[in-house]
Amino acid sequence: MKRYSFLMRIRPELRAEYKKAHDEIWPDMAKALRDCGFHNYSIFFRPDGTLFAYLESDDPDRAFEKMGKTEVNARWQKAMDRFFVKKDPKTVGPDVEVIEEVFHID
Repeated sequence: MKRYSFLMRIRPELRAEYKKAHDEIWPDMAKALRDCGFHNYSIFFRPDGTLFAYLESDDPDRAFEKMGKTEVNARWQKAMDRFFVKKDPKTVGPDVEVIEEVFHID
């Protein structure tokens, strides 16, 4: 299982709404994440709106590609789009900065 982490940014004033959306994640979105190969997925907040996300997958690139082709992901990204701080407001979804793993111990 490969570990994968990334950063995104949301508008800090929308933090509570963003959390509520994830507390009430659509069942079909949660199912799609699992079906596409994502496991142990967590998102953490910083007060400035930075989100740190961590997940595990046998093949993260394939999982992201598969997820990107689902109808529910398109709907979810559109619904979540208003939360994100991004360079190009015309793109749907967050700007993602992948973080390189430099250490791990079990």
